[in-house]
Amino acid sequence: MLGNRELVMSDNKDSQRRRFFRLPYPRTAQPPLNTHTGDSYKVLEIAEKSVVIELQPSKRLQVGETICGKILFHDQESEFIEGTVYRLDERGAVVTLNNSISFHHVMREQSYINTRFPLFFRQKMAGRRNPEDRSDDQ
Repeated sequence: MLGNRELVMSDNKDSQRRRFFRLPYPRTAQPPLNTHTGDSYKVLEIAEKSVVIELQPSKRLQVGETICGKILFHDQESEFIEGTVYRLDERGAVVTLNNSISFHHVMREQSYINTRFPLFFRQKMAGRRNPEDRSDDQ
């Protein structure tokens, strides 16, 4: 249970795991996803074919729900995404995309995070928890 929200897991979790490079964001660098409905979510992680967005108690998302909008990256460029909520878990809502985030943007964001947050990047890539990314201070 996440607040009053039940976590829903998909049977395909292992088949989707690590198919694409995933880039997590430190808390202070999470770009916004502004949806076509006017909602805004923090993007916790990007990959070419998926994003993880922060769950918000006031905005109920459901598995199978369509999400579309623009992610505003650190360089002030944006990319339109459209996809479906694949899973809700302790990290957030995993959205599989119908279109891809350009490889160009994934690589630019990786370079930005590696340059501006080198400790975070090294620890995340090594699978260790970063003190800045604590989930217990929300």
